[in-house]
Amino acid sequence: MGEETVTWSHLTVFDLDRTIVADNCSFNFCRYLVKKNILPFSSLIYSFFYYVKYLFFGVDLSDLHKNIFERSLKGRPLEKLEENVEPFLQEYLFSRIYPPVLAQLRLAQHLGYYTLILSSSPGFLVEKIAQLLGVDEWGATQYAVDKEKKLCHITSIMQGKDKASSVQEVANRLSLKKEQITAYSDSFLDLPLLLAAGCAIAVNPDRKLRRFSQQQKWRIL
Repeated sequence: MGEETVTWSHLTVFDLDRTIVADNCSFNFCRYLVKKNILPFSSLIYSFFYYVKYLFFGVDLSDLHKNIFERSLKGRPLEKLEENVEPFLQEYLFSRIYPPVLAQLRLAQHLGYYTLILSSSPGFLVEKIAQLLGVDEWGATQYAVDKEKKLCHITSIMQGKDKASSVQEVANRLSLKKEQITAYSDSFLDLPLLLAAGCAIAVNPDRKLRRFSQQQKWRIL
C-alpha cells in the first residue's frame, strides 16, 4: 500500500522574536554563551550595540546579521554552539514565551493546521525551538562551515520577502490558497509575510506595523 496522503485545511505561520517569544532569542543566546565563558564579553557588547542600531537607527537587517556574525560567530565550532542550544532553551524558552501567541499556536495544532515558524534567527536555534513546540516546519538564517566545521559565512538571511516566498512555497506544496493562511509577526519588515496571508495578525507591533494594521483593521495581539 502507498503512503497515506495528508490533506491540510490551513497553514498558520509565526515569526519568532517578539512574536512567539517576548524578546530576541539570538541576543539571549549570546548572553548565555558569555555566561558560560564560550564567547567573550565583548561579543555581548557588540551584539547589543548593533541590535540597538537596528531597532532605533534604521540599520538594515542583513547588516545587523553580518556585523554580529563577524564579531561573534565567525570561526566558532558549530558543534560547540549546537550542544549549548538545548540547555539554553530549557532555561529560556518557556519563561519568555508570549502566552497569547502560544495559545494561538496550540489552537492551530489542536485544529490540525500545518504550523510553520519563519525567523531571521540562526537555524541551529530555530530548529530546536520548532521541535520543542511541536511545529511542523521551520525556516531561518543559515550558515556555512569550513572543513574544520567552524562557521565561515552566512549563506542566507531569512528576511520578510524570503518569508513570503517560503509561505508561498509551503502553501503550494500543501495545495492551500491565500485565504487558508494565517500569519503572525511583530515587525513592519515582515509586511511581505503578512500580506502573503489571508489573515494577518500583528503581535506587539512596532510603530509602523501598528499604524498599518489599524488602517487595514488587522487584529492586534
